[in-house]
Amino acid sequence: MRARPWLFEEHPELEGRIPWTSLGDLPTPVHRLEGLCESEELCEIWIKRDDRSSSHYGGNKVRKLEFTLADAKRRGKRYVLTFGGLGSNHCLATTIHSRRLGLRSILVLHPQPINPHVRRNLLLDVKFGAEVHLARNSLERALIVAWIKLTRRGIYTLPLGGSSPLGALGFVDAGLELARQVDSGELPEPREIYLALGTGGTLAGLLVGLRLAGLDSRLVGVRVTPERIGNARRVADLANRVVRLLRSRSDSVPDLRFSPSDLEVIHGFYGPGYGAPTREAVEARELLLGTDGVELDLTYTAKAFAALLAKAIAGARGPLLFWDTFNSVDLTPHLEGVGEGDLPPRVREFLRREGGPSL
Repeated sequence: MRARPWLFEEHPELEGRIPWTSLGDLPTPVHRLEGLCESEELCEIWIKRDDRSSSHYGGNKVRKLEFTLADAKRRGKRYVLTFGGLGSNHCLATTIHSRRLGLRSILVLHPQPINPHVRRNLLLDVKFGAEVHLARNSLERALIVAWIKLTRRGIYTLPLGGSSPLGALGFVDAGLELARQVDSGELPEPREIYLALGTGGTLAGLLVGLRLAGLDSRLVGVRVTPERIGNARRVADLANRVVRLLRSRSDSVPDLRFSPSDLEVIHGFYGPGYGAPTREAVEARELLLGTDGVELDLTYTAKAFAALLAKAIAGARGPLLFWDTFNSVDLTPHLEGVGEGDLPPRVREFLRREGGPSL
């Protein structure tokens, strides 16, 4: 674990003014996808292994949680309330890393297509001590949240995906980290960087971080959520809020401004709905696993990688960088001793009714 973020190295006056705690195994490695490039005769394709961001539970959420959970601790909170789909990686990451800091997570989850990954994440949520609620619609969600806040003290609320200005600082730091790796010769400066666009916090932070670092790489977000949530305007607006947060703590941060034209959003790989697999995603997942042994998920990363592949096959100039936001830590041993009987009754009933194979 590093002693402090690159952001604090670049702007020392931020230390102490912005909460932070070390949760990740950073920096994450970068490498060329040798097997893919050679077998498919494609341009230079590289990967940033944020799937290895923590030995406890990796993926992109760890970087955000280093700032938001530190804020919860500083404020003396006891619970972290957050939201997501039934199989949300964000909710599982929040649960696992909150527990490391002595906090308990409360999850308000909405329906999504049921598959083994969703069931597995739900069981792991319970195993790591989360309090789980199912909200079938926005009214139920509002009522559940109101009840939670009336019956608990010391609640810290994280938005969907952890995408707040404070959380996005994790990826401002990631942009600075990537620049250091470019400077040290670990990889060439990417022409384009591809990653899944969910709630936008990862892209917003990277947008700011890359600009602060002086990199010219073009960010390409591949939408994996409904367009009202995942779009360029929301990302640019959040990036501007991130800059305002930084400048409120330090005059040394330049007054950057962002607009939707500062990134590209690809909409054509979303498929029929959130969490619904697509043929392109399944094929991209199988290809990368077969050529380079990297596993992707069908909700986020496989759709993003499918978009990168399509661009590369169409003749996009490299180097291209794929930012892997999945978790590669095997949590199978933690499933011992927990079953669907441990889930709340409403969640069990929903799983039974919606079908899908059990674990």
